[in-house]
Formats: sequence, C-alpha cells, structure tokens
Amino acid sequence: MLSDNNKLLVQQVEYWRGPYKKALMAAFEQMPEDKLDWTPAENMIPLGQVFLHICETSDWWYADIMKGKASVELAVRGQKCPPKADIAKHLDEHWQRLERFFAESPEILDKMYIREGVHEGRQWKIEKNGYWIFTHILEHDIHHRSQIFHYLRILGIKPPRA
Repeated sequence: MLSDNNKLLVQQVEYWRGPYKKALMAAFEQMPEDKLDWTPAENMIPLGQVFLHICETSDWWYADIMKGKASVELAVRGQKCPPKADIAKHLDEHWQRLERFFAESPEILDKMYIREGVHEGRQWKIEKNGYWIFTHILEHDIHHRSQIFHYLRILGIKPPRA
C-alpha cells in the first residue's frame, strides 16, 4: 500500500478518506440543483463544474500521467453543467480512482513521470515524481473544497464542518 511505513502518508490518506471526503460530499448534497451553473462573478467556474474539475484532475494526474490511460475533460468552459446525478457518478469515480492510487506500492512515489504535449497551441512538459502528484492532488482537492464552501456561503448556505 502507498502509505506503508510512512506515517505522514497514513495521516494524509486517512484525512482524504475521512473528514475531507465527508465534508465535500455533504457540500455536494447541499448544492441546489438549480445552482449547478451559478457563479458568483463573471469568468468564474460554475459551482457544479468545480466538483467536476476535482474529478477530472485526479483522472488526469493519476490515470493519464501515471498510468497512461486517456483522461476525460469534464469541466468545459462555457458548457452547461450536467445534472447532479451525473456529477455524483464522476465523484464516485474520483473516490474509486483515489483508492486505486492509495493501494499502489510505495515505489510509485519515487518514480518520475515525464510527459509533454501541446495544448491550445502551447507546448508543455511535466517532470514530476509520484509523491509530488499525490501531494498536488490532495492540495488541489482541498483548495477547491474551500472554493465550494465559499460559493455555498455566498448562496446563504452554511457549508458542512470541515
């Protein structure tokens, strides 16, 4: 398992599985269906798409970069958000993907993942080890959970306790 003999990773995985997941899913349940495409200001990502962005990011880093399986863009700018039930399916896939990541051997943390490509006419290159990817996905998820909580507050909805 990824966290074998690493107390820090044990704590991070437990946090992800426990308080983080519980709070994010509670926020998802609180999100009104009629606010999926709502945004607090112009040019911001809509509330429903923030959830999709969390899902697509773990898909891109773990499935695509680490495993070489094509990922799927879910939060497409300017596109109407899918129904809440569809977002729930993507969240379930996100949690399943994370569990596969957590079940990996600790050796993947040291491995370097190198990819390059072109996106929207710009050349990009990634050279990151598995530990950086693990930490980045956790930090990314926490960042966007906070964004979701702020959106809920603006809507007058008290977010769940984190």
